Amino acid sequence: MAKNKKKAKLLALIPIIFFSVSGGPFGLEEIVSSVGPINTILLIVLLPIVWTIPECLIVAELSSSYPVQGGYYRWVSMSLGRFWGFMEGWWSILYTLVDLSLYPILITTYLKILLPQLDFLAIYCIQLSVIWSSALINIFGIRIVGNLLTIFQAIVMLLFVFFVVISLDYLNFDFNPILHSTGQYTSQNLLLGLSIAFWNFIGWDNGSTVLHEIDKPETNYHKALFLTIPIIVGFYLFPILVGLCIHTDWQHWKFGEFSYIADSINKPWLSVALAFGGMITCLGLFNSMLLTSTRVVSEMANDKLLPSKLAQLHETYNTPYVAILFSAFIYSLLVLCGFHNLITYDVFLYLIALLLEAIALVVLRKQNPGKKVHFKIPFGYFGMYFIISVAVVVILSMVVINLLSLNGTDAYLNIFLLLSGIPVYLLYEKCFNNIKDKT
Repeated sequence: MAKNKKKAKLLALIPIIFFSVSGGPFGLEEIVSSVGPINTILLIVLLPIVWTIPECLIVAELSSSYPVQGGYYRWVSMSLGRFWGFMEGWWSILYTLVDLSLYPILITTYLKILLPQLDFLAIYCIQLSVIWSSALINIFGIRIVGNLLTIFQAIVMLLFVFFVVISLDYLNFDFNPILHSTGQYTSQNLLLGLSIAFWNFIGWDNGSTVLHEIDKPETNYHKALFLTIPIIVGFYLFPILVGLCIHTDWQHWKFGEFSYIADSINKPWLSVALAFGGMITCLGLFNSMLLTSTRVVSEMANDKLLPSKLAQLHETYNTPYVAILFSAFIYSLLVLCGFHNLITYDVFLYLIALLLEAIALVVLRKQNPGKKVHFKIPFGYFGMYFIISVAVVVILSMVVINLLSLNGTDAYLNIFLLLSGIPVYLLYEKCFNNIKDKT
């Protein structure tokens, strides 16, 4: 019983998933300047239908059928073998390097709205404090992280309820300018806007890596997924719609726009509160992603595909503290580089990794046709193949758009990142086999 108390319950899972995927509408602003207001709204409405629901159904069945620690890494390993399992884990490590290095930078970007006089040294010290305090919180375990994220989610949601309600007094409810807005957008702008939109709708499988740290994972994880979808979509759509009606200079929307909009309607207190809300969101995203990503690292280390020291667990909290501390060290270096322009690579790698999860579902369903599960994609094999087909079409479309829209160097970099795990895998397999031969 004491052990069960340390596990995350259903309500604690919702903020973990919320911050694994979204964290609220912060970060959506540059979609508007990239593809225009009407396209932004269409993306917010359509992506949950063509992407979020299929992805969540795939993840829901896999997590219900195979509630194993390591989640998507384990599912791919179980179905497609050790090599593809490694590639799944490797790609997830690469895209979380981008994500987790970005959030401390974004925290100080919001802070500079309030304190523009901050110099480089002060900014870097703040980023380090974010990284290492989050590492300490994560070492204490999923319950502490879940409780913290619950508070963060409540704050962010309340801020945007205030933003929408207060802004209603400044609306004329004439949506014609938005509905008839048109513009000429370059392929680079379209790719950036689409990538940012996807970036704000991906990550539903991230929490699967901590399934052994969840109470009743075979039922609670997929319930939390479906409860979180309407929360995220609602808190994207309404603040964006209100903001578009107030600030119609859409080509100049930028990061932190909600604070500037609050300032433009003479609500400086709300502007400051939203800037703090942006920092809280980034802190929540960092903690949630650190929680889930380090479990992949520790599971790969358990399989002798990364240094075995990274699998070591804390004696008291049973968390992979070495992986957490090592990750914090890496991010302390990477924040010096900045990753604002690498979202397209992040989305590209995530989608390719999700493609393996879709294939894993087909293979595992066929390998275990009579397996009793708590959730299955409806309508049997037809339903599964339909959902997977939708997901695959979206993934391949985004991959093609990505490769065609990028210049030669960036396209080659995408391919390099995609293949970079192969020599690492071969190296560790050779080392592992040498150790087995000696024993």
